[in-house]
Order: sequence, then C-alpha cells, then structure tokens
Amino acid sequence: MKKTINNFCRNTLGLYRKFQNRVFGRHEYGQMPKGVECNVEKFKYDENHGDVVHPCVRFVKEGFEGHKWWMVYTPYYKADASLENPILCYSDNDEGVPPTEWHFYCEVCSKPGKGYNSDPNILFNDGNLYVFWRENETLETAKRGYCRATFCGMIKNGKVVKINEPLLFTSDEEEDAEVSPTFLKRDDDEYVAYAMHLKFHSKFIRRQSMLIRKLLERIALIFDLVGIWSQQKYFGYAIWKGANLNNKMERSETVKFNNCNKLWRPWHMDLFEHKGRLYAIVQTNQCNADLALAYSDDGRNFTFFNKPLLTNNNINMLGLYKPTGGVTDNGQFYLYYTAQAPENRSLNKLFLTTIDFEQLQKKLQ
Repeated sequence: MKKTINNFCRNTLGLYRKFQNRVFGRHEYGQMPKGVECNVEKFKYDENHGDVVHPCVRFVKEGFEGHKWWMVYTPYYKADASLENPILCYSDNDEGVPPTEWHFYCEVCSKPGKGYNSDPNILFNDGNLYVFWRENETLETAKRGYCRATFCGMIKNGKVVKINEPLLFTSDEEEDAEVSPTFLKRDDDEYVAYAMHLKFHSKFIRRQSMLIRKLLERIALIFDLVGIWSQQKYFGYAIWKGANLNNKMERSETVKFNNCNKLWRPWHMDLFEHKGRLYAIVQTNQCNADLALAYSDDGRNFTFFNKPLLTNNNINMLGLYKPTGGVTDNGQFYLYYTAQAPENRSLNKLFLTTIDFEQLQKKLQ
C-alpha cells in the first residue's frame, strides 16, 4: 500500500512538473548526449564505494609532475557529508582527448574532527598546482571566528601543503557567498573567485521550537517540491578578488545571471576561458537540476544560453550534480558530470560527454 501511494505521488509530481516546465519554458531535454562512464581508481572504497561528486578537471599543457590532466573530487555516498574529503587524481591523455581513466594521486585533506569538507577546485599557475576546498563548521573555521571558509593548498612531492589563511569566508550560519568557488588568474595578475551566494534555510523557521520547526519544515518541503516557495534563496554569484593566494580575498559584489529560467535556482558551477570569453557550467538547482551553460564577455555579467546542456530526461538518470569542463585545442567541448541510476540513488557516478563547441553553441541558442 505504501509503495502504491509513493508511486502515485511521484507520478502526480512528475505530471505537475511537466505542466510547470511548459508554462515557464524550461526545456525537458538537453543538447548533449549522455556520454560514457569514467573509471576512477578506488581509494577508501569500503567507506565511499567509489562515489564521485564535485569534480573539477583541469588540463595542464606543460604538465605537472609528469601528468597533464588533473581532477579533484569528493565522495558523497548516501549523502554522507563526513565522506566529502577531497581526492586528487591524474590522467595522461593528450590535450585533444579528455580522459575516462583516472588514477589516485593523494587525499587532499582527511575527515576533520568536527564539521565536514566540500566544494574542491583546482588552479594551475606559474608552475604550481593549487587545490582549494571549503570547510564547514570545522575547528579550523571556528578558531578564526567563521562558520565556513575556503582554504588553499599547494601540491608538493605528492603532498598538500596547506596555506594557513583562508581565502573566502563567512560567519553567517545560513547565508554563504562562497559556495562551489572557482579560482582563476586574470591577465592583470589579479586572482578572482566566482562562487554562488545562497541562503540555506529560513532563519524564522530555525528559531521556532522543535515541534513547530518540524511542522513548518514539512510544509516548506511541499511548497519547494511544487515550486511555490523555498527556504533556500539564490542571491546570485559572488565575485571575490585578491592579489595572491596567501591572504584573504575581498568580496566585491554579487551579480545575478541574465536569462535565468524562473524555475532555476543556481546551486554549483565551474568556469573556463575560451577565446577571450569566460564560460560558466552551472548546476541549475540543488535537486531536480539541469546542467546549463552561460557566457560572459566582461568577466562580470553572465548570460545563459536558451537551452540546457543536459537534463535528467535525456540521460535517463537522476541526481545531476556539479559539472566541470572546458574546450580542447581541437575545439571539442568536454563536460564531466555526476548522476545516479534510478535503481541506486545512494551512488554518484562520473560521466564524460563531448561535442564540437561551435556546433554546441548553435544548438543552445
């Protein structure tokens, strides 16, 4: 009986979302194929079951420690935040061939005594490979008076040398302007970080007694599922700037995406540069997400293309999450993303799909 009711609710919600998508012009299918599943060398498999989320992939043309392709990711098996300890990998394909085989290099940071890690990122600059990760309510953030902060480490001889001072930070428990940051080095020698600026929960609901709070949270969940109201608020993407990676960066402003569908609340993203233009690959919602592409000609204002890259419908999977990618020298756009098979929602797998970038941009218009 319970299974029948659950199936009825899912089917009803599915029909409602189809109607809602049509009303607001949200496309049901993306413009890229599903691609192929990647093989990531196992590390602490008994704990994380080979789960992969939050990938960040970078190609290093001149190579670093003998390898040209680098990826950092975090496991998130069964949505267990305690497993989100960044793992660094490498691969040895040529530039024109994004790899599907990844080899373990090192664990960037282990499980903290309190809180959890998340949102890793990679930057190669001046012969050095830097890895970034966000610490949430850890002892390291608490002793500095923060709730969350993004730290940086330099890779040296197979290890991560952590830089003591966090680059991005917040003291607010519910509002954070450094979610899923991407770090870039600009032509003017300035470091820039782009990160989502979000509020996670309603402070009003959080202040209520336990009984009232549980009731209000159930109501809020229903409202969120049908797209009426959400505790989570999207303010835009924050832009942080700094002169180096040894000191705190300053948040200059928060800007909203142009041409953002009314049903999207952007959650995570990754950025890359190509032919003088900056692109953002965006996970459009925390749940029931599409993957979309936005572009910027001034490094500040991003505009979404009209159609998404991928949706759950055109890959027949669920749980699309934070993507990463770029364009090769031969003009191929490569997109790495994670998703879950309908029969196993506990496990996130990594996929790679590619397409000619000029052709893709025409399809997205």
